[in-house]
Amino acid sequence: MSNFGNYDGRSDNPIDLERLLPAAVARILKDEDPVGFRTWLAANLHDYAGEMLKSAPAEMFRAMAVPLSFMIWNALPLPGNEFRPLPLAKPERNDPCPCGSGLKYKKCCSGAPPFPSLDTMLLWPLVLQNLPEARILQAAAQGQIPLEGLTLVAMHMMDEDRAREAIEILRPHFQQLPKKPRPMDDMALQILCDAFDALDLRDDKLALLERVTRESPRSPLRAGAWQRLAVIRIDEDNLTDAAQALENAMRDDPDEPSSAIIELQLLARQENWALIKARAQFWLRKLNRPGYEPEAVESIVKLLEKAVENPQGVLDMLEESYEDFAGREDLDEFCVRLLDWIAKGERRPLPAYRAVEEEDGADDEQQLKRRLRGMGLGDEDIAQALAMLEQQKEQLLEEDDLSEEPDEEDFSLILAPPPALEDVETQWQRIFDLGKPFGTQEISDEDWGGWEPGKVEPWLTFLEKHPEAIDSLEIIDDLLSALFLHPAWPIAAMIFEGVTPLLGRAAAIVEQSTAGLEQPLLRWNRTENRPALRSLCRLYVLERHGRENLKEAERLALLMIRLNPHDNHGLRSELMNDLLRRGENEKALELARCYPDDLFAETRYGMLLALYRLGRLHSAQDVAEQAVEKLPLVARFLVRARAKKPKTSGYGISVGGEDQALVYREEMRGAWQETPGALDWLKKIMKLKGVRA
Repeated sequence: MSNFGNYDGRSDNPIDLERLLPAAVARILKDEDPVGFRTWLAANLHDYAGEMLKSAPAEMFRAMAVPLSFMIWNALPLPGNEFRPLPLAKPERNDPCPCGSGLKYKKCCSGAPPFPSLDTMLLWPLVLQNLPEARILQAAAQGQIPLEGLTLVAMHMMDEDRAREAIEILRPHFQQLPKKPRPMDDMALQILCDAFDALDLRDDKLALLERVTRESPRSPLRAGAWQRLAVIRIDEDNLTDAAQALENAMRDDPDEPSSAIIELQLLARQENWALIKARAQFWLRKLNRPGYEPEAVESIVKLLEKAVENPQGVLDMLEESYEDFAGREDLDEFCVRLLDWIAKGERRPLPAYRAVEEEDGADDEQQLKRRLRGMGLGDEDIAQALAMLEQQKEQLLEEDDLSEEPDEEDFSLILAPPPALEDVETQWQRIFDLGKPFGTQEISDEDWGGWEPGKVEPWLTFLEKHPEAIDSLEIIDDLLSALFLHPAWPIAAMIFEGVTPLLGRAAAIVEQSTAGLEQPLLRWNRTENRPALRSLCRLYVLERHGRENLKEAERLALLMIRLNPHDNHGLRSELMNDLLRRGENEKALELARCYPDDLFAETRYGMLLALYRLGRLHSAQDVAEQAVEKLPLVARFLVRARAKKPKTSGYGISVGGEDQALVYREEMRGAWQETPGALDWLKKIMKLKGVRA
């Protein structure tokens, strides 16, 4: 009767547990009454019978309900018992039968086939689905939910982009590290680190990982922390520390298969091709031994086999493995066609864009409309803007005030496409009706139905007829917006096969076009430049937050600032924080000096911290007084041991407000605390300026 314990929902099982368990758990949680549950189960078990039992008599289902009710009840974590099971003892032979027949158990249901025990972990998701979230959070805060349940709650929150709440759920578990860590502790650690990543709390993540490696005993938990540190150091191009971290991980857990992937990645970054082949062969022999489930290591084995054949292609193969994981099967045919078109197009040579100077003379109406559309305005807004500009023009003519010299600060080059692309872009704009994102937004907020079958075919067919369209920054910009607005976004295949190659091509076009220019200014106020600058910004976000490649993210941010010194996207704030976290104080200072009157807390207080670290206290004194005077709440939130979360307006960060102060505190208080004397010195400045702590 082993089929009774097989929870795979197959039609040949006597009871379909995959359907029964959710209904059974929901019934138990209504009143947590075992008798009422058993009565319900006997009355309804027929509905969950497999084909082989569909014609069985009612007496059989009543008898089967007894052992089945014990199996489910005894494994269920009951909220009324502080989320612990409350097992019932199996009846003795002469006890009344639990089915309620009035007969002794030995003469009634004792002959029913036995059911195996259930793993409580299997039922935790079903419990959580049936409870109000407030009850779950309350139980978690009171320590009633075991780690298995906490991990599932946190995973659910991460799926719903609620990383901060996932941190609140899991962080207390690691305040005191477990003395005997289990694999579940490592799973919780990885989810917590993912939550830190989602909120860019890099310092919190590193502090936790380093504490685990220092204080935890040898275990999967400590090995997982070392592995995560190894990947971080690889992304930072700190290959020496990455190698040491990986060695520590393999010493703690030598049989963990994922170490093979990290090792290949490290060796590829070191360009140690000969050793890649040898280590891939070593791991293949290891993973083919008894003890490893073939299905669990199948993807790793495939990658290792490819590495043996082509060591130099390891990095590309790692990218491909992510694409395989993505699963194109979840994409509609139109998206797959677009990804195929991109794959063919990215092999084309880069187009010859030109960075040219264009005077800001009077535009004809069509050109002006195009510029306004490039700013993200719809047709109705464009009509209103044109009418308003006409009124202003008439007023200026009356006042005879048209002789003002152009401001040098407004000088800008524009990226001009090859002449052959101009007609392609004109045709494209006639059939592709998605407007540009408004302002510096990365995604258009239009309710766009361009992926619907009747609407997608015209623009997709146009692309397939015009492979050269992938040479256009304008069209690349539109396709990125289209991918972001796809109903299935964000499936990984769309990121790796769609967004990543489009962004890489756009960046390559921009860099090729501006190479060697003394003043490669592509200002954001020229709408012709927005597709290029927006693509660079999107690529920065992918490298900084998707891949955690901080070195490449820094390069892209500095490129953006060089091309567009006004930095309309505000990349300087995050770049400043990253530089200070890495101790690159001179670079941080150089960046801050480009924005002396900035109202970003990151720039003002970042300059202050850099000067203090460099021992330039005389200069730091003046900067500190200005920072405290302009943004006093930032100083107050920094020096306090605790800070209450303020209410937010929903319209973004308010300059000088408590929300701005809290954001900076969460990002950078750790860096200030790690700088001896910095916070105490800031308190003295606050006292001097009359700002209370």
